[in-house]
Amino acid sequence: MAKQSFDNGALVYEGDFHERCFYDISNNLLTAQFDGRGAVSKYAVVNKWDFIECYFNQMSVNGEPLDFYAPKRVVMTGRMQTAETTFGGAEIVVKQFADSATNALFTEFEVTAKEGDVRFENTVNFGLNITSWMKNFFSVRFTARNLMRLIFGTLCSEIKGHKKTEKRENMLVIRNTVIENFYFDFAVTGEAEALESNHLYINQFASSITVRKGETGRLRMVLSAGTKKDFSYCDVAECMENFDSSLAQAKEYIDKMPLPEKAESDFEKAYFRSLHNTAVSLYKEVGDFKGFIAGIVYQSPARTYYRDGYWTAISVLKDRPELVRNEVLTLAKGIDRDGKCPSAVKFNFRNWWGNHYDSPSFFAILLYDYVRLTGDKGILQERAGRNTVLESAVKVVEKLSEYADETGLLYKKGPYNRRDWCDNVFREGYVTYDEALYARALYALHKLLKESDPALSDRFFKRHKAVVKAINDILWDPELGYYVNYKNENYTEKNLSIDTVTTVLYGVATEERARSVLQNMERTLESKNNSLQKAGDFGVLSVYPFYKPDRSVVLKSSLPYYYHNGGDWPYLSAAYAYAKLMYGMEYQYPLTRWFEYNLAKGNFTPVEFFAPPHPDGSLLQGWSALGQLAYSYPEGDFFSDRDPAE
Repeated sequence: MAKQSFDNGALVYEGDFHERCFYDISNNLLTAQFDGRGAVSKYAVVNKWDFIECYFNQMSVNGEPLDFYAPKRVVMTGRMQTAETTFGGAEIVVKQFADSATNALFTEFEVTAKEGDVRFENTVNFGLNITSWMKNFFSVRFTARNLMRLIFGTLCSEIKGHKKTEKRENMLVIRNTVIENFYFDFAVTGEAEALESNHLYINQFASSITVRKGETGRLRMVLSAGTKKDFSYCDVAECMENFDSSLAQAKEYIDKMPLPEKAESDFEKAYFRSLHNTAVSLYKEVGDFKGFIAGIVYQSPARTYYRDGYWTAISVLKDRPELVRNEVLTLAKGIDRDGKCPSAVKFNFRNWWGNHYDSPSFFAILLYDYVRLTGDKGILQERAGRNTVLESAVKVVEKLSEYADETGLLYKKGPYNRRDWCDNVFREGYVTYDEALYARALYALHKLLKESDPALSDRFFKRHKAVVKAINDILWDPELGYYVNYKNENYTEKNLSIDTVTTVLYGVATEERARSVLQNMERTLESKNNSLQKAGDFGVLSVYPFYKPDRSVVLKSSLPYYYHNGGDWPYLSAAYAYAKLMYGMEYQYPLTRWFEYNLAKGNFTPVEFFAPPHPDGSLLQGWSALGQLAYSYPEGDFFSDRDPAE
């Protein structure tokens, strides 16, 4: 039976060789997934498409196929996965990795002959995802010019040939120009030869080495795919020549990952490093665009979300403040001229789903958190288009304030308004989550303007106090003991939503009310304590009771436990855990239960959302790294920034 353990910050899986052990990795240019058997199960480059439809890796020793039931040990950390097994008198170690900035995937087969001479062979065959290329071409890149380039590029490829092989000293180079400028190239050492090929590309090759008894031999392979003549192109032959340098870089990345004193046990070390790696490796630079993409399914087009970016950025603010600085500047450049903030900013600084209710607040809050924790006030005067960054923060919050009514609260207009993080639920009227963020944004501007414009600072502080009072007067339910989810003239959604924990984090709730909110969340949202829900002990529900049918939910959230309708979102579980830490309550369950549960399911990188009855969200999800906060700021003081006079 398979088992899991931890080793100095690494995740360890032990089982039969046939059992796939998917591990997602990412660097500045690519995302990929290794399967624990030597194959590459996913591969994509930022702003491009999914390259691989299928990929098979076959190993043999002295002509015998590797026993699929041979025991193996798989170690996963950083951008590297290592699988170890023994077969046919040989110890085999398969090491797969990416370095920090090269668009290439590296594989090394290390073979040690124990009982006699060994002939080791590895054969690869694969299929490419042409459908994904076509979808990307017609939905993202289709223009008359690109169409002509496709036609003439394909004709030229027919004349010159789609595929080429080149034999160098102890290296076979396979170059496939599949369609247009899309390439899919390999370099492989050992006694290598190209085998089967179809009309478009060579799709099978084999390589072998002979290892004498008592010795160790290595067979290496480099894969690179992308588009020629742009940022993604990489020469696999050069990568092979620099293989040792890339391997050293991958190891150095692991060695330099921080490990706070608070992370004491092997589990906590693996938890922290898994989260840290996720956040940092999702940071991308594409020209002037520099920021955190949300996750591996959010890279084409490359974009950074105001909300995802906020929670991801503060998770690494202590260790990588320079990345957070770049995130702030990128978000600033994506603000509309009239001050509206979209859900996300694309690589070309155009908006992605414009005018969201939480995005402006997140921008102001992130700027404030960055300045107060780094002391870097210079960012305030950096230019972002026509405005400085500080002017942009003022502008977006003032634009957001246009939605405020006579109560001082924001009013989400329209029965089908779902423009905040909870975008599968129509929440019309006063939404506690959005109001608490707005209150914090007003406070952030008060603090940021205190030196440069005291009068404006005071006005923002007065508005902040008015909003805090209105939240407590209008959205607090004394009988329930928590803030309602949302409220309008016709309906009040009284279920307990985990996103209302923002009232606790940002000091909107008094201590008495904060404790009441957290105690209710403990009883109602922590699945181990909620006997009414039937999914078992899996983590923290995002909302309970579930939304009523046909009233406000749409798409995935139409179903109980799914997405915004009760699924566990690790970033919100971590935010809730930190709120409990602030008040001296037990917080380990919401902090880590989601991680334990997903490891048991074979999800070895942080998941976006999940719940037992439904499919999981994507893996290697940036804001799911927020759990680092409890280790980086273990005193519970990350949000504690008020002056005594206030």
